Amino acid sequence: MPKQQAEILIADDEIFIREGLQEALQKNGYAIETVADGHQARQLLAERDFHLVILDLRMPGPSGMDLLQEIGRQKSDTQCIILTAHGNVSTAVEAMRMGAYDFLTKPVDLDHLRLMVDRALDRFELVTENRKLHNRLEKDSPFRRLVRLSPAMQAATATIKQVAQSDVPVLLRGETGVGKDLVARSIHERSKRREAPFVAVNCGGFTEELFSSELFGHKRGAFTGAHADRPGRFALAEGGTLFLDEIGEVPIKNQVELLRVLESHEFQPLGDPQVHHANVRIIAATNRDLEGAVASNAFREDLYYRLNVVPIDIPPLRNRQEDIPVLIEMCLDEACRAQDQPPKKVSPEAMECLLAHPWPGNVRELRNLLQRLVVTSSDTVIRPEHLPGSLIDLAAGPGHFSVRIGSSLEMVEAELIRQTLQRVTSNRREAAAILGISVRSLQYKLKQYKISS
Repeated sequence: MPKQQAEILIADDEIFIREGLQEALQKNGYAIETVADGHQARQLLAERDFHLVILDLRMPGPSGMDLLQEIGRQKSDTQCIILTAHGNVSTAVEAMRMGAYDFLTKPVDLDHLRLMVDRALDRFELVTENRKLHNRLEKDSPFRRLVRLSPAMQAATATIKQVAQSDVPVLLRGETGVGKDLVARSIHERSKRREAPFVAVNCGGFTEELFSSELFGHKRGAFTGAHADRPGRFALAEGGTLFLDEIGEVPIKNQVELLRVLESHEFQPLGDPQVHHANVRIIAATNRDLEGAVASNAFREDLYYRLNVVPIDIPPLRNRQEDIPVLIEMCLDEACRAQDQPPKKVSPEAMECLLAHPWPGNVRELRNLLQRLVVTSSDTVIRPEHLPGSLIDLAAGPGHFSVRIGSSLEMVEAELIRQTLQRVTSNRREAAAILGISVRSLQYKLKQYKISS
């Protein structure tokens, strides 16, 4: 805000003081309003926003002190300067404790007035920018991004709030794409470790040989190719949170190493004779049935119980119908800003199609679709014709799917098989009977068309 555009209110019952202050400040290009008592000041403050208010401490109606308290409650960014006689300086100082920027004694030194007004407006800009930054950070915070209108998601977020302040391990369970990473970051954000690092690691991305080096680090020369010391994820997360995503993919051999660290809170980088203390909070996540993996000896039972202190089930998107419109609005806004596109919205007809879709890829699938629509649709309103054909078919009702003119027979056959398995039956023997082919032929076509079921 250029200071010349600043709006200033002067409230004083002495006309010569009001006019003198107004004349002095108008030379700087400020927009000035004057009132003669507290009632007029209160009414004008209710109707308009001012950057700065200059209040006489004593005047008819509400006093300057009364108005200062009201401004502090209702318009906290607005700066206030108190006008006072020499005998009321102690009261003016008390007003500063209550939030006034400063005070001026009568008769007013106009040069001092201009300097004080200039500094008060600087403070207004600083306070306003800080508030905007705080609001932006709050909006972008992981917990605020958790849409939770649905009962299923409300139950999950209630548990998040309960466990965030503790250091107990948490196991996040849910399908691929439900947002387990966002939940993990939300727990960290609300914890006493929030000022320390949050380190995420995909446990399915390491080979058995690299696991120890990646998690615990190594010293130079520890193995071929170790040309320098490298800290592991436990060291990088010191004092903070270590998020072990896809924990179910850790090989049995490495599960033993991980269990040892979780039990002893100590780790030893490869090639380092020194043992290091691990001060981290563990959050793990999986889309696998770990209990079933324990039963089949694919996952260690003792490690499972060590991680599964507080389980949190993240519901799939198909069980969060109430959340879908809000998620669509949020993802559309993010995509439009990221692609420097004008804001877009979804028509009611297109929304019906989106609500009818089962979203097997969950929130990730929804976000990816909306990002694609932002790029490919030139309209500001997304309509059914902009959506993939499979989404329109679901909204039209069961038993139908559309075929685009110009599609090959292979494309039509692949889509018929896919729709039968998704919308009629997932049992391959039953699906083969419906399609009029053998189970063996169906299996061949699933492989040929790369259809997972």
